[in-house]
Amino acid sequence: MKEKEFTQSFFRFEITQTTKVLMYKIRMGDGKHWEIDGDEERGHISLKEIGRPMNSALVMLGQGYMRIITACSGYEYLIQDKDEGDGAEVTFTGPVNALLAQALMPRMRYVPGTLQGMSEDMDDYAPIAEFMRIRAERNAGSPNPQDAYGWRVNMKFNNELVPYFPPFEGEMRENPKKRRRRERAGKFNRY
Repeated sequence: MKEKEFTQSFFRFEITQTTKVLMYKIRMGDGKHWEIDGDEERGHISLKEIGRPMNSALVMLGQGYMRIITACSGYEYLIQDKDEGDGAEVTFTGPVNALLAQALMPRMRYVPGTLQGMSEDMDDYAPIAEFMRIRAERNAGSPNPQDAYGWRVNMKFNNELVPYFPPFEGEMRENPKKRRRRERAGKFNRY
C-alpha cells in the first residue's frame, strides 16, 4: 500500500509580541521549561526540553528576526518584527495542526484575522478559509488525518479553523498528555 504524500504547507500570521519580547520569554523559561545552550551573542541557541534531551529546537537570532527550527519534525518559524515596531509577522512551514503546538515555543499572542495559508502548488498566500477549501478539494472530500489533532491549534487561533476541521469527539480536543495522565491515575486517584 502506497503511503500518501502531503503537500508542503506554509502559513503566515501576525503576533502582538516582538522578537525582543519572545527572547525575553525564552530566557524566563530557562530551567523551568527548557535549558538554553549556545551563545545569544553569536546569534544561535538551542532549547532542550527538561527531561527529554531528544526534544530540542534551534533558535537563530538576528536584528529584528528570529528563526526557530524544531529538531523532531523540522518545522520552521520565521519571526520578523514589523517596521512600526508593534508586533511581528510569523511564517511557519509545516502542517496546520502543528501551528504553535511545539512544547519548546514561547507562547505567542495571535492577532485575529491574520492567518493565511499557501501550499507549494499555489501562487501566493490565501485567507485561511480559501486555503482550507482548496485543501479539501485536493483531498476529494476525504478528511486529512492531520486534522484530528488540529483542535488544540484551533483554540490558539480564535476558533477561526472550526469550520474546516472534522467534527470532534471530546477526547480529540483534550490535550493528549492530560488524557494519558488521567488514564494512568485510575478511578480513585486525585490529581
